[in-house]
Order: sequence, then C-alpha cells, then structure tokens
Amino acid sequence: MTEFGYSVFAGRHEVDIEGALFHADTVGTFLTSGGKKAYLYGYEPDYLTDELKCSWGNLMMLQMPNTEKKLNRLSTYYSARLISNDWMQSVAETHEVYPVTIEPDKAGVTAYAVRRPDKEWALLTINKDPRRSAQLGVQFTSSSGISVERFIGKVDIAQFSREQYRWQDDGPNGRPALSNPPFHVQRTASQYYELPPYSVSVLRGRIGH
Repeated sequence: MTEFGYSVFAGRHEVDIEGALFHADTVGTFLTSGGKKAYLYGYEPDYLTDELKCSWGNLMMLQMPNTEKKLNRLSTYYSARLISNDWMQSVAETHEVYPVTIEPDKAGVTAYAVRRPDKEWALLTINKDPRRSAQLGVQFTSSSGISVERFIGKVDIAQFSREQYRWQDDGPNGRPALSNPPFHVQRTASQYYELPPYSVSVLRGRIGH
C-alpha cells in the first residue's frame, strides 16, 4: 500500500485518539489480507490546518507547535510504536500472520495475530467503542479445529487509550492535553483480558494447553 491516511482533508479525528485506532486497524487489515508493506502518509512533522472550516487537524505523527520548539507526539506516533515494537519485532525476519475470528462478529472489536521470529504470539486488538470496555477471551485453534491453546505463563500487555492520550481543541493552537506512551504491564495468563474504551492493545506471550 503506497499511501494511506485517515482522510484527504484535515480534521480533529486525525490528531485525536481515533487516529491511532484507524492506523492500527488499517495496518492489521492490510497485512492479514496478504499485504507486505504499508506506507503512512504523514511521517514528517507538520502544522494543524482547517481546509473545510470545520475542525483543525492533519495527517501527521508529530506536530510542529506554533509557539514551542518541542514536537508534540500524536496518537498515530504511539500506535506505530505499538505495532513495530510490541506486536512485531524490530527485526528483518519473517512474521507469520494468522486470521482471527471475533465472536460475536459485531462486538466492536477487531484483532490481528502474528507469530513473531522469537516464537511468541502477539495479538493486536482495537476496541472501537468510545464508552465501554470489552472483555476478550483468547483461544488459538489449529487449522483442523481439534487443538485449542491459550496464553500460558506471563503475558505482556501494552495498551494505548484516553488514559494515555487526550487532544485539546484550540483552533490552530490545538495540541495534546495528555501525550504519554502506551501502558505496559506483565500479568499471569487468564481467561479474559480487558480492552479499555477506544483503545489499541497488544497481548503477547507463549501458548500451550
């Protein structure tokens, strides 16, 4: 995919938490569909703009503020870090991508699975509900449907939501009111994992019976 972005026009959703959700969902969908490389439009730092006179935003990972010299890290920056550092490994080796089925299929959650070069399994999940958390049960089923496995031992969890990032509208001076890296924790494998509202999460670990 030579170029992708939230919209051809600037808008608040591109720089708010929705930008991270769109980015993660697009990359996950593309790779699961057989894609090899995806190029985001907006790698370079940029300014806010309002082309349609309705809200300020832009396709960018890093914001150049009007009054400060320090770049603001936007939501898409953090989702890119989750994908490249937590879901996948930062190595030039093969990652095996596997299909995921969500039941019920209208749960407002999408998920994408990879088996990394280090033999760990990682699940990239997006909860698209802006108000409600989701409880996710995870099973790994063989192609024959006979063998069912789950995460075992310790599971590394990385999550990015409004607990880490919030956008403050202020016209051309809009900026993140909160801009923190994804939350990381290691927990014992369990039957269910909680996905916060409007969040991107990565669950990573070993699997077994």
